[in-house]
Amino acid sequence: MNELPHDRPDHDLDRALDQALAHSLPAPELPAGFHARLQAALADEAAHDLARQRRELEAEHARQLALLQRGYVRVKRDTLAMVLAVAFSAGAVVHWALPWLHETAGIDLSELVPLIAVVIGLVAGASVWVERFGVPSAQMRGLMRGLLRRR
Repeated sequence: MNELPHDRPDHDLDRALDQALAHSLPAPELPAGFHARLQAALADEAAHDLARQRRELEAEHARQLALLQRGYVRVKRDTLAMVLAVAFSAGAVVHWALPWLHETAGIDLSELVPLIAVVIGLVAGASVWVERFGVPSAQMRGLMRGLLRRR
């Protein structure tokens, strides 16, 4: 295989050829204002490139925001459906259970209804808490037991 000069680790031959070419072939004269026009063209291209990048980023931002909004609306809709389902289910259970409890245990409904509402609220709150933060650690459970025993 032919080994080219730039494939070798030392570039002495390349440097010697470059110097010989520069000495034998003088660089052509640049037209007047060449550097100014070059800088203006580079700046114009950079401005167009920045504008294009900005448009692309804004379009991507709009797409991501639309996805986020759709997800947020879906979560709100699902939460509303869950709350309604739980409310109607709780109402149906209470409608069935209250007369049965009054007949079998002789419990006064004026005391039982607020108690059931409190228990349902506590269960719902605890389920949300466990879903978001997980089951309380053993240290937290011990702290809560200690607080409850003091009362």
